[in-house]
Amino acid sequence: MTLPKATGLFLGFAVWRYLSCFIRDKSQFNLALIIFALIGLGFTVVAALSVNWVDKVPIIADALHLLPNQVITLPESHALGTHANELAGTLLIFMFLPLSFLIALWRNSRFRRLTWAVALFALLLTFLLVLTQSRSGWIGAIAGFMTLFAVWSLALPVGKKRLYLRLILVGSVLVVLVGLLLIGPERLRQLTEDPAQQTLIGSLGTVSFRFEVWRWAVMAVGDFPFTGTGLGTFRRVIMRLYPARITPGVDIAHAHNIFLQVALDVGLPGLIVYMALLFMAAAITWQIVRRDSVKLPVTAVPTTIALFSGIVALHVYGLSDAIALGAKPGLLFWFALGLLTAVNQLRLALYD
Repeated sequence: MTLPKATGLFLGFAVWRYLSCFIRDKSQFNLALIIFALIGLGFTVVAALSVNWVDKVPIIADALHLLPNQVITLPESHALGTHANELAGTLLIFMFLPLSFLIALWRNSRFRRLTWAVALFALLLTFLLVLTQSRSGWIGAIAGFMTLFAVWSLALPVGKKRLYLRLILVGSVLVVLVGLLLIGPERLRQLTEDPAQQTLIGSLGTVSFRFEVWRWAVMAVGDFPFTGTGLGTFRRVIMRLYPARITPGVDIAHAHNIFLQVALDVGLPGLIVYMALLFMAAAITWQIVRRDSVKLPVTAVPTTIALFSGIVALHVYGLSDAIALGAKPGLLFWFALGLLTAVNQLRLALYD
């Protein structure tokens, strides 16, 4: 359990440090950006081919019946295939790249064909996210889109594009609020409950399951505050040490909350370091979009905003789900941190 997760975590650290230390000019940064996009696309294709589609929303379920189900089986993966929620989490890390570049290229006649291609790619990724029917993924995507529009509206000079983005942002907030009012609390509660046969973790409804897991995850963090229970060990600890109301033999892969999961994996000191990395990403984004973007590569601002939006989306998604430390898709998170750190290194080099 621990060795594969530790290997994945050390690989992520290595990628982050390599990008931070060795990207020193525009061409190296652009090459790393292309590699990041290709890795994200590769993870998405593999996950989409191995995913076990589930039926939650009737209209979407009809479309899913036309798609192949679990075309390939990944080594060491669950017998039922990749969970659709994991595919959603993977998408959130890099799906804002095409939309961010679409905003950057908007109304630029020199790149009209490229703009249409980027727009089509952004629509395909969004459509795939909708097909996952991951409610955590959808909420994370909404947060990511709003972050993208908000940060771009700060980065752009005064003009029509900035005005349009702010109108889109305000309109999006109003649409979400009106939608919540129209749906109502009772239908929202029903949307959070899954039939037993659609839930890979047992017979509990999704919300009830999460509350039960969170309860014992907090207890475990209290029992192991400095070291955590160890990378990837929570699935064993919860069954052996705590009287959780979960069917014996059910595999609980993680705590269904990214912050609880980090505390379980590496303890509260590790959680503090992890939170510091997130604040670092926010600080770098602020520096790039508000102060030092003029002399940087033209790809720096759209990339920075897209990566930060993806990190926000991932952690909003992570409030009720998680891509645990050391998980294979987590490599994208560390790659994103590496690119952000590299942008900051290029910014600091302007003062040397």
